[in-house]
Formats: sequence, C-alpha cells, structure tokens
Amino acid sequence: MPVKPPRGGSIRLDTDVQTLPNRSSDKEVTQTDNPVRDGTASWVRLDDPRLRSSSPGGDAGPDTILPAPVIDVRPALLPAAIPPVIDRSLRTYRITSATVLPDADGEGFRMHKNRRYVDVPDSGLVLVGVDPDTGWYRARLPNELLPSGPWMLHDIESGIWHPHSDFSTRTSPLTAASLETFRTGLDVSGAEPGSDGVIRHAGKLYVVIHEQAYQVMQDLDASRPEYKVWRLVNPKDPVATDSANLYRASLGGETRAITRSEQNTWVAILTGLRGGMDGGAGASATANPFNFHRPWLTGAGASGGQPPILVATTRAQVKRYFADATDQHADDFIARFGEADVAEVELKRLQLEFPQLNREITAWETAYKGKDSAERSRRLAIGGKMRRLFKWQGENSEKVYRDGRLLGFKLELDLGGRGNLALPGFSIPLRSVVSLGLEGSPSRSLGDLFSMLSHIESLEVRRFRGKSNELLAEIDKLPALKVLAMQESTLWLPSINLEHFTRLTRLHELSLTHCSLWPSLSVRGMTELRVLRARSCGLLSPPVGLGDMPAASRLQVLDLYHNPELTDAPDVSHMSGLRELNLANTYISSPPLGLGLPGGPSRLEVLNLSESRLAAAPSLQGMTALREVDLSSTPIRGFPDGVTSEIPRTRLDLSYTWIKSIPETVELRKGFDLSGSPITAPASLRRLLAARRQTGTDIWLGQIQADLGIDHWMHQVPQTQSAGKVALWDSFVMQANSTMIEQIRNLVRTPEFQVERLLLQRRVWSFIESFQKASLGERGSLLDIAATEPSPGRMLERLEEEITRFDPTWQNQPPHHVPKRPRFE
Repeated sequence: MPVKPPRGGSIRLDTDVQTLPNRSSDKEVTQTDNPVRDGTASWVRLDDPRLRSSSPGGDAGPDTILPAPVIDVRPALLPAAIPPVIDRSLRTYRITSATVLPDADGEGFRMHKNRRYVDVPDSGLVLVGVDPDTGWYRARLPNELLPSGPWMLHDIESGIWHPHSDFSTRTSPLTAASLETFRTGLDVSGAEPGSDGVIRHAGKLYVVIHEQAYQVMQDLDASRPEYKVWRLVNPKDPVATDSANLYRASLGGETRAITRSEQNTWVAILTGLRGGMDGGAGASATANPFNFHRPWLTGAGASGGQPPILVATTRAQVKRYFADATDQHADDFIARFGEADVAEVELKRLQLEFPQLNREITAWETAYKGKDSAERSRRLAIGGKMRRLFKWQGENSEKVYRDGRLLGFKLELDLGGRGNLALPGFSIPLRSVVSLGLEGSPSRSLGDLFSMLSHIESLEVRRFRGKSNELLAEIDKLPALKVLAMQESTLWLPSINLEHFTRLTRLHELSLTHCSLWPSLSVRGMTELRVLRARSCGLLSPPVGLGDMPAASRLQVLDLYHNPELTDAPDVSHMSGLRELNLANTYISSPPLGLGLPGGPSRLEVLNLSESRLAAAPSLQGMTALREVDLSSTPIRGFPDGVTSEIPRTRLDLSYTWIKSIPETVELRKGFDLSGSPITAPASLRRLLAARRQTGTDIWLGQIQADLGIDHWMHQVPQTQSAGKVALWDSFVMQANSTMIEQIRNLVRTPEFQVERLLLQRRVWSFIESFQKASLGERGSLLDIAATEPSPGRMLERLEEEITRFDPTWQNQPPHHVPKRPRFE
C-alpha cells in the first residue's frame, strides 16, 4: 500500500529549478510530466496565453520563477485555426522537490514562498492556485499564471485534497449516529428491494441500512446518469409527504443525501460544498461550473488575488449583537452564515435595521383601538414572531432546509376574520423568511406584505375567504416565487379574459387542492413549471396551455386527482420528462393520448388512472422506468399491453376491474393485485394459487361475500354427519377469537375455494378438529398465527404446519398437484 505523508513535522522533496541571472538560486517545486486522460481533469489548450508567464527578459526558461508580471489586458485575436486540446489529469501536476515544506495549516495548505501546496491521494503533493472565474482552488503548474488543472476539494477529516468530480471522494460511510434522526422503526424484512436497492411499500420508498428501515425521496437535481441520489428523511417532516416520493427542497425537514457505491452499499454523498450557500445564486454555469457560492467573488474580476483565509462564526460573535439569542439560535445562524466575515456583515445589517423594524411593528400592534381582545392578541403574536425571525431566532417547526442545510424559516400568518384591518407590511425586509403561509380573510392590499417578503421562494395559502382578488392582484410582487400551494380557496377573476397565474413565469410548482376556479385554469406561459397539481378543483377540462412546448417537455408531475367532471384526459404526447401522472377519480373513458408512444412520457414512474370510467387499459410499451400502475376500480376487461417481468417494477393494481382471465404471456409476480375481479377461468385460478404459494402474498381474492357461517363448509356433507359438524363448528366459534373466524371466512375468497373446494373443505374441518384437541398453549400459538398472517391461504398452511409440530402423527390432506410454471418473482 502507498505510504501516506506524515500529518505532523516537515517533509523533504526533490527540487529541479532554473534560476535567473543576477539572482540568488531559490529552490522551487517542479512537476513531473505524466499526462493521463481521465474523467476528472479539465480541458486545457496548450497555447493558452493565460497559462504561460512572460517577462521582459524573454530568455528565461519555461520553469523560471518570475516576479508577478504587469498584464495589459486586450481583446484576444481570433486564431486562424483552433489548436488541439489536451486533458490533464491530477498526476500531470504532481511535483518533486528537495525543499523542506512546513506542516499543513488549518486550511490544508503547506505554504512556501507564498505558494500553496496540498497533499493529494497516494502520498503526493500538488501546487494549487485560485481560479479567478470561480474562486475555487485548482491544480496548477509552476510556470502558470492561472491554474489549469482539476478543481480541488479539501477533505477536512483526512487533510487530503481530491479532484472535485472524483465520485469516491465525495462519498463516506453512514454511521449509526448520523442515521439516528431518520429511523422509522418500520419492519420491511419481508419486502424485496428493486434493482435500485429501494423498497416500495404503501406508496413510500425505503432503504435498509444496518438492518434498519429509512424513508427516502429521490433527489432529481443531484442525480446523474451514472448514479441516483436519494434523500434520507424523517417521516414526521413535511419533506417526507410528497406523493411522487420526490425530494422538494422547499419543504421543511432535515435530510441526508445517499447513493449506492460500487459495492452496492449505501453511502453518504456530498452534493455540494460544506458550508456553501445557495447554488442558484452567483455566477453563471460557465463561470461557475459547480454552482458553488463564493462570497469573496462578489464584484471581483480576474485579478488573480487570493481568497481570504476563512474563519468560522462563533456563538459569542452572534450573541455580541443579540444578547437574547440562545445557543441554538446562534447555531442556526452559524449554519446559514458559516464564515465569520460574511456573518459579521449580516449581523451588522440586522443590528442597524432592527430598531426601525421594531418601531414599525410596535406602531402596527398599537394601531388597533377596538375592543376585540383576540385581535390585540393576534397582533402581538404576529409582531413577536416577526421580531424573532428577523434575528434568526426561529423554532424547530419553522425551519426550512435545502440539501440538508438550514436555509431560513417559514412565517405563518393568520390574517384574521375581519377583512377591514391593516395587514402587517413593513419597510424592512425579513430576509430570514424564505417561506410564507397565509390564512384568513384579506380584503386589504397584500402589496406591502409581499414587498417586505419579495425574496421568498414558497407561498402556501389556506382557507382564504372571498375571491382572492387581493392575492392574485399582488402576487407578481414575489418575483422569486417557485412554489405556490393553495388549499380550500376561491379563485374567481372579474373577467373571463383573465388568467390566474400566468404572470408567475418562474414558478416551478403549482398545487391547488379543494379550490374553486373561474375562469378555467390556465398554465399558458409558465415555461418553468415542473409540478402541477389540481386536486378536487372541479375541473371540466385539462388546464389551458398544458401541452404547449417547451413547457410540456419539462413537466415532471401532473396530478388532476378527484375532478369527477373531467371527461377528457390530457394529451401527454410531448411530456417526455413526466414522472408521475395521476388522473384517478375522474370521468375519463380512454387513456391519455401519448402513453406508450415513442415521443410520449417514456420516463414515467407512477401512473394512476383508478376509479375512472376507463374502458380500455393503456399501453405500457417501452416504459422501462415505470414502477407503479394503478388501474383499480375501472371497467377494463384486459391487461395493459407492455406488461413484462420488469414493467412495472413494483406494483400493478388491477383490483375490482372486469378482468376474467389472465393472459398466458403475463408472468404473475409479487406486487400484482387482482382482488375483487371476476376471474373464473380454472387455468387462471390455478396460476394464481401457484403464485401465492411461491410469493407468499395473495395476488387475487374474490369479492367479499355475505357471511353464511358454517354453510360454506357443508358442501356435499352427508346428512348423517351434519349434526356433528354443526356442534363442532359451534364449539370452535366459542373457543376461537373473532380474528380467526374472520380469516376462516376469508378462505371462501381464495383460488383454492374455486378450483378445489372439497379439498379445502376437508382441510378446514381437519384443522377445526385439531384445534379442539389442542392445549391452551397450543391454541394461543394458533391464534397468534391467525392474527399476524394477512393471507388467508397462507394462514391455513401455517396453521397446519404448527399442528404438525405439536402432533407429528397428524396427517393433513395433501395439497393438489400444481402444474409446473415459470419461476415467479
């Protein structure tokens, strides 16, 4: 194994350097020339004039160390031909020197003659410099003015610097302590994970780490073609509630990014720089390829200056400005503004602006002169909350996270039931508030309130009284708004020629639940929309402009659940990025146009058309990403086209349809549900029976029938045995509990009852007789099995196995011969 450099003490390196005439010889570091292509290096033009030093002498060698030159910047001439490019790997920048370098400082640098050297994997050293376009350190050659090598990332724990795009260096093992917050306590031991290592259960996603189950959401932004990124979430947090199981940074809750390693184990992955800020701010993707925020770059040009050494913010620094801050308040502020210089600027701003904000809040609190004590209390509560949040003194329930880091707070405002009262709008912005929740009856303008919070990205509106004209008239004063959610509100515009939200061109998510809209909902011009939900909104037709390009190709979630008067399904032909489509509880009679077609939503993961008038099943051809399909409670008579051993991956719900038989080409497997469908073909019933015995779950149970008690089990019983059977049944009912009786009754719904009723009947009577003879302890074990086993057929098998364990001489009727079928999953 390679020997790592010592963390303490000095080290010696070999030197090979040329010197200038009339100048004393200085030992300097040079690089080994070993160019290698790999995926982590940057592309460098060999003739890039920025990468060569220049001096008045002109006779200096290529490795000569020169004083800082004076650079005259002029527009570069276009070359006649584009020279070739090379891909420099980190090994190209490794150095050898005899110079004794000092220990690495707290930032991981070995400083020598104002140059920074860093330790890299496999006991190497590399010279680094600051890239002026991004502010990030890159590997450099000694003769370069500007670095040309890979961007470097410092691992604080090991002290080693790695190329940023090196996947393995951005991952780390998951410890029990880091996972403690996210434990669910759910037992998923019997569930099988998919090919991505994720378990689908009850509409949620889970992973198993160290024999514990954790809920996860898929992080689409951080995922790459070569790997997927998931977010561990706490099931109690709002971030865990998304129905599509997609990570939505706008929702509150702590998360941790994880992915699968090459060894198929779950590891933590760094999706951004620790201590960084919002990747959406700052330079463009060209100037900042990793979307990292560097505060010292603000207003800075390519001067080649070095970034300051960063000092962490401390609790004492925060409390010097706000003595009433607790340690937790200080920690929250530090989590958002980790660098001391940046934090100092923000703290000074807060200190200067707070007196004015406090005066305005006090004036608003005392402006009410009425006798309503509830109104006075409401104002005092709102004023106190705004003062707290302005000083970053929020409560846990108010915190908003992004990428696992605290972004700010959510401000909940009850506007009260009296619309003639002034709203709390002040001249000082509340920059710590990134999400706003509103409830009540606003008849006054919301302009001042929205101006104070013009930077927020998320707005949630609940139970607005009136027609919401005040909201719709002022909502364009929230230019940064990306998420808008409205519940139980009336959205009636004064003219049919107006549209509700089309001014919000930057909106990413629009969610409407139990809202009344007039005129019809339109998404025309909303080109950035990714998620559209209009649930229980009385839609008569799909939203206007839904299929317009290019917006249609960017839509990822379309949820029109419970619009019972919606008769026409939307056209999804151009929705190539769609991942979830929910048209359940609508009045559509045919599948959406575009499903199963080459240009349609080939990346669809969740399809729900349940409880509709759907007469023909949709085509699933080529939809390899499909995980869940729900066509339950529809009048379809056949399986969807395109069902394979992998499509859908986890769940196909065809329960309570009109399907009577199962095609021979369809492989029954775990996750299929045909319960309540009128399947009568003997061959199909025997396949269902075999599938249950191999998967341990019921793919089909018949419809619930009236309770006929013993009558189900008296088929062809001789008259001479009837009295004895009745007495035995009555005794059994007295001794067994209601759960076991219910499970025995459910055996009528199994395939066994349809294809081998007499054999099943003999097995039931044989079990009842053995139950009567069993001891109290043995009966307790049998009752436990009945209470814990959800499958009636599997329950009877387990009861028979338990009786055999108690009484090895007991002989059960052998099961019928099952024809050999392909292996089920």
